[in-house]
Amino acid sequence: MSETMAGLEQGPIRIRVGIHTGSPELDPPKYVGIDVHTAARIMSAGHGGQVVVSPSTAKLVDLELTELGEHRLKDIAEAVSLYQLGEGSFPPLKTIANTNLPTPASSFLGRETELQDVVARIEAGRRLVTLTGPGGTGKTRLALEAAASLVPAYKAGVFWVGFASLRDPALVTETIMQTLGAKDGLAEHIQERELLLLLGNLEQVIEAAPELSALLGVCPNLTLLVTSRELLRIHGEVEYAVPPLAEPEAVSLFCERAQKEPSAEIAELCARLDNLPLTVELAAARTKALSPAQILERISQRLDLLKGGRDADPRQKTLRATIEWSYELLTHPEQQLFARLSVFAGGCTLEAAEEVCDADLDTLQSLVEKSLLRYTAERYWMLETIRGLALEKLAESDADEEVGARHMARHTRLAVELAPSLRAYSAETIEILRKEQSNMRAALEFALQRDDAAVAGDLIHGLWFYWLTAGFGGEALGWVRRYLASSRKQLPPLQTFQGDLGAAEILRFTGNSSAAMELKRELVATGRAHPDAVVHGYVTARSTAATLSDLAYMELEAGRLPEARACGEEAMALRRELGRPGGIAHALLALAAVAYAERDFLRARELYVEAIGGFVAAESYGDIFGARIAMAECELLLGRLDETAALLREVVQMLPEFPDQTLEVDALRVAAMLASAQGDAKRCAQLSGAADCKLSESGLTSLFGPLQEEIYRTYIQRARSDLGDIAFDAAHEQGAQAVDESVLALAYP
Repeated sequence: MSETMAGLEQGPIRIRVGIHTGSPELDPPKYVGIDVHTAARIMSAGHGGQVVVSPSTAKLVDLELTELGEHRLKDIAEAVSLYQLGEGSFPPLKTIANTNLPTPASSFLGRETELQDVVARIEAGRRLVTLTGPGGTGKTRLALEAAASLVPAYKAGVFWVGFASLRDPALVTETIMQTLGAKDGLAEHIQERELLLLLGNLEQVIEAAPELSALLGVCPNLTLLVTSRELLRIHGEVEYAVPPLAEPEAVSLFCERAQKEPSAEIAELCARLDNLPLTVELAAARTKALSPAQILERISQRLDLLKGGRDADPRQKTLRATIEWSYELLTHPEQQLFARLSVFAGGCTLEAAEEVCDADLDTLQSLVEKSLLRYTAERYWMLETIRGLALEKLAESDADEEVGARHMARHTRLAVELAPSLRAYSAETIEILRKEQSNMRAALEFALQRDDAAVAGDLIHGLWFYWLTAGFGGEALGWVRRYLASSRKQLPPLQTFQGDLGAAEILRFTGNSSAAMELKRELVATGRAHPDAVVHGYVTARSTAATLSDLAYMELEAGRLPEARACGEEAMALRRELGRPGGIAHALLALAAVAYAERDFLRARELYVEAIGGFVAAESYGDIFGARIAMAECELLLGRLDETAALLREVVQMLPEFPDQTLEVDALRVAAMLASAQGDAKRCAQLSGAADCKLSESGLTSLFGPLQEEIYRTYIQRARSDLGDIAFDAAHEQGAQAVDESVLALAYP
């Protein structure tokens, strides 16, 4: 210790200070609350010797301040304007980057005039600029460079959303919401934020254009920079037709990629290729085997074959001819692998390429070197323009059905294998599914187009939990409706058992309770008839017990208490026979819900305590999360406010590990009730606003049953009466706008 102190005495200690003005809450011996958390985040953004203040503090300070711009702070949803107090030069604040623009793998050559033109249009107030042109003209690369230069101009950030692998226009809004981390509807999230969205390859989902037009209409500070092969044709759109490279720029690009010196042959070759960036890169990739003059001779022959047609853009003909020429120079194994890799809608790992396409590393590397395949972040992928031709070649081959089936089989197996860890909220599993989402969609589409209900059911079994917890409820419902309309009824019930279970869960949590209940009753009948069957590693009796517990909840929601109790008791009997602590705990939760509905809150609390013990024994920590929320509510209704607060503190510590939006909603609701019981009407309004917002964004329904809803509304109405309608509504809106901070506030009840 003395050595440490001696070291500290050798020079001044430079501390960083963050100041925010708000209303902290006293929790002896410390102050807590959202405003304390905000001050801590501001302090963390600064550097030693720097004093950083928030807008609320800046208004009160009669000293010179330096504006540091808007910044995104960890766990704070809204961008915050920050100011520096006093003099001094410091590095940039350590805040979250307000952009997700990908870093290009290669340098940006030329295009200075085009870049200035695009940026000038946006700086002039054009809120929808569409970069058009055929594939290969460099639309996306130009747009990324323009967007990067505009980052400082947009306080709320500049964000890239690519649609190359998307085919369903209905998913455009949902995809943007996922990118932005929107906590409610997209327009509600953006509102008046100064935000630029770069939307790439929108021609794939051009039917979504009216939704984007409506979004621009209600978000006055939103700007859209779009790349598309065709115009959106909506009000206010400004087209920028991306031209080919200027001749010197095309030559420079070729020479850099090929590591050659400029020459007349290279200039002639680039001109023959219409100076299109992608065609120039493809040709440059061949200089290890052919001279520029040889490339010019060979590619000219192919281009001449396409002369005379009037039904396509000449540049598009050049691009296609160049890609086909590059393809024809491949060896047969390379051609075969090139075509087969197109089956991957979202790129693939080495292992996936080996399994689905019989790929070998040398051939993969060769395709990368020839610029027909890209490799980043340990995944192989194709530009959509190139993938289009590869898909044609695959369709022309006799392997398209086999490769599609192998792709479907791999991703079906992956989804089924990941299901248990997904339900344990494994961060690694969630990330894998995020990367493979486009491939999962492609596999499910392949299955449904061929009316393979068994495989479609397996995919739904593996993915339903991810869809619901990640906020893809709307998309999930679309898949389920197609699955239920398939030939599943013609298959043995056990073959679709797990798929039907997943479908029922999606129906339930997207507000289709009657359909969900009907399907669950069918599943119970199947389970009773085949109690010892095993489907995807699950004993049917276990799944039947879980379904009976679900039916108990749903009967409660429908107000049928005797039926709910009967389902809960049958579930418990099955669980006792199976003897697994975690399963018994699940049945206890259903019986606790029945006791709650009977207003026996003490009995319900006892059952929740017993259930938590079972989950601890089973190491089922995600289930402990939900049980503690329910137990906290019982403690509240028994008048044990301190115990309620303690349980909520435990809950918030678990939130990062178990990102389940439905449970977050219920935790916020219990916290709002507690605030009301404590007489803190404003905080109650804020937390209820956050709960309503998070529920709306998920597209799901809360786990609160009718009685819970009635009790919850009583507490909320009490707070509204105490605060007054105007003040309550204002605080409610504050909570909705600061939903993430409100979730964090659970730590300080």
